[in-house]
Amino acid sequence: MKHPHSPSARVTLPSFIAGLLYCMACLAELPADIPLYPVTVKEPKGSVVIHHPVMTGWRDFEVATAWVPVEVRLEGNDNHWMGSVKVEADTEVRSDERVVRLTNLRLVEATASDGLSPEALSLQSSPVPRELVKEAFSSGPRLISLEYFLRSLPEDFAQELIARPAPGLNPAPPRIIISKRPAQLMLIDGPPRKTSIDGIGLEYVVNTDWDVFYHRGSDRWYVINGGAWLENTQLAGGDWLVATELPGDFTTLALSSGGGNLQKIIPPQPPEFPPAAIIISYEPAELVVIEGEPRLVEIGDSELRYAANTESDLFELKGRYYLLLSGRWFMTRDLKRKWAPVTELPAEFSSIPADHPRAYVRVAVPGTEEARIALIEAVLPRTTELDASAGDSLQVNYSGDPAFVPIDGTELFRASNTPYQVFRHNNFYYLCLEGAWYRSAAAGGPWKAAVEVPQAIYTIPPTDPAYNVTFVRVDTFDDQSGKVAYKSSNGYLGTYTAGPTVVHGTGYYHNGANDRYRVYSSWYYHPYSYGYGARYHPAYGRYGYWGNPYPVHSSVTLPASIPERDWRWDGRGGKQAVSNRDIPNQVGEEAYRLNGSKPLQQGAVDATQSGVNVAARGDDIYASLDGTLFRRSTGNWQIYRDETWQPVSDSPPAEVLRQFEARQAGYQTYNDFLRMERSASE
Repeated sequence: MKHPHSPSARVTLPSFIAGLLYCMACLAELPADIPLYPVTVKEPKGSVVIHHPVMTGWRDFEVATAWVPVEVRLEGNDNHWMGSVKVEADTEVRSDERVVRLTNLRLVEATASDGLSPEALSLQSSPVPRELVKEAFSSGPRLISLEYFLRSLPEDFAQELIARPAPGLNPAPPRIIISKRPAQLMLIDGPPRKTSIDGIGLEYVVNTDWDVFYHRGSDRWYVINGGAWLENTQLAGGDWLVATELPGDFTTLALSSGGGNLQKIIPPQPPEFPPAAIIISYEPAELVVIEGEPRLVEIGDSELRYAANTESDLFELKGRYYLLLSGRWFMTRDLKRKWAPVTELPAEFSSIPADHPRAYVRVAVPGTEEARIALIEAVLPRTTELDASAGDSLQVNYSGDPAFVPIDGTELFRASNTPYQVFRHNNFYYLCLEGAWYRSAAAGGPWKAAVEVPQAIYTIPPTDPAYNVTFVRVDTFDDQSGKVAYKSSNGYLGTYTAGPTVVHGTGYYHNGANDRYRVYSSWYYHPYSYGYGARYHPAYGRYGYWGNPYPVHSSVTLPASIPERDWRWDGRGGKQAVSNRDIPNQVGEEAYRLNGSKPLQQGAVDATQSGVNVAARGDDIYASLDGTLFRRSTGNWQIYRDETWQPVSDSPPAEVLRQFEARQAGYQTYNDFLRMERSASE
């Protein structure tokens, strides 16, 4: 995998499985319903226009309260009522669709700005207008953009929850490599582990997502780089040169299985562009490629400057450089020296404008609205519901006999030769998969949905690669319906709260495991905190790898003697096992899938290029905390009084201005999400 910050980086998927997930995401349908306001509901006795709800609270992440501006017109009657109704509603957060679904809406109180009296809608009486409003709200669920919903909540919402940082995260910087010329980063998970390919003189490095070969006869290394071949006498030293010819064993390898993409690049062809230098690291590292010396550009009127000639998030302030990696800030006075974690980010960072090219870093700036929303999103509960009998069809494969290693400081043992997260406790086995727990008396199953799990699960420390499962809990079990509900949060996906912001990964590095079974070698990667340019994407509410949205944390290499049906060629010319031989369900960082969710799509999409006309919207009518109506019209504010909209003499209340900003930003982010999803499905 080329480091995504490199100018010559190629956007590739690391294996056939990743490509399969991508195709599944492309075929998946987008949500049929998107938020559209205002909504007109027509009934025989009249009509009700429902404007966008203005959120005022969210109890236990389950019951929302809101003021909803409405207009009521009676059939055959000139009376017109316009006002606000305060409602409660049950909420269902659909994280994958980025909407909140409001159901079972209940009227709490009402205010009238004109026309019919407020008593006409009072809950103690039963006139036609009130019944019309009740019927309108009961006509179906209402959808709201999740981003707007979170932005519109009171500023002190759930402060006691989001202020709890995950304990024990590692603040130390990774290896940071500064290159002032084009370069690419090759990550190898520890010392290279080579696997021989039977019948020929080639070996394949299994613990990297690059195609790296060693040829015994010539004592040379070969790597596939963007369809071209490079060669070197050393793996981690010397210069990689363009290969003009290959040993005959490569042709044998290509012909042995029908060719695939490997045949297309044999014999070697000259690369379209000169290849960038390859930098190899045996541990997670981050590569910062700068086109020469940093070209520092001022941000507004502050002393803060950013490096405009790098794709990395590099800033300079008062003689110090600041670098953002996986949500964490690091600092140095000299790019040639070591980096240190930033304990208190200077206030100048909060002044980065929302329309600045580096505005996305505001999510990692304490006190910003972007950071607050990310903190709420990090603790947002997601529910997975299963039948108690679920799990019969689950197949957990191991490389050989199940092997378990102890988890330090706990009573648990963790499976080490499978990509599944399986634990042993008191001779029972527990599997965490897709936001749910399963239990079995044997390591290989059969599995049943777990109605309880050992408390020891929640003592797994951040220093262990299975720490993420501590964010999945059994919520309820209904013995009458036989349903088990589980709740999880973004910690399960590797996004953690770290004080006033959220970060990607625990910061610890765990070397993978190599197991030999039968005729092939397998390698199981643990989630990386660094190495692939992880950035937070507000349209998805979590971190993703920039240019590599589907990191797969296991790989399998087979010898050339295996029949064709056991092989599959990936998009980079690499030879991969098909699912009947390989572990069929790859599980790892950013590949967890909750409630059938799609893997994360990265990168913004220009609507003018994609041809997508996104219609999701909120309208321009707002309600203050006392239900008074305001409207934003042609850039000016108006208040509804005496049957008309009148200019506001000063400015609307602060909560109305805040709701306006929340609605603008929330629907912009939601429409970005729709554009990316629709572009991926085309």
